[in-house]
Parts: sequence; structure tokens; C-alpha cells
Amino acid sequence: MKVLFFGRLKEIVGTPELKIDSVDDIESLRKVLIEKFPKLKDEVFAIAVNYEIINGNIPLDRNDEIALLPPIAGG
Repeated sequence: MKVLFFGRLKEIVGTPELKIDSVDDIESLRKVLIEKFPKLKDEVFAIAVNYEIINGNIPLDRNDEIALLPPIAGG
């Protein structure tokens, strides 16, 4: 599956996009990413699956596109 990173998250990971072996759900994906990039553990971010921001743990498909989105501030 494709995982996209934006803003500070992209800086932490060092790339805007990664291919990740299939995982079953969002919580499994979080664990895999935090194992690879421990600094992500302290970050606040939203997760979008196929362009839709999700809340909670949902199942994932190997063809899903996941985006990790940092908080957006404006004024």
C-alpha cells in the first residue's frame, strides 16, 4: 500500500511516499510506522484513507492510499 507524508511528517520520514507491505488495519499501520520512525510517536496527525479523513481503527486493503496529515493552522 502507498503511504504519503506531508509537512513535518515528511521531514521525519525523509520521503514524501513509502510503499508498505499490507497491514490489516490503521492500528497495525501505526505500529509499523512507529517501529520504522520512532519520532512519529510524539507527533499529532490525521490519517486519510483514499482521500477521506478517518477516525478510529478501520480495516485496510493493499490497494488503499493512506496519507498522514499534520495539523493545519491558519488565520
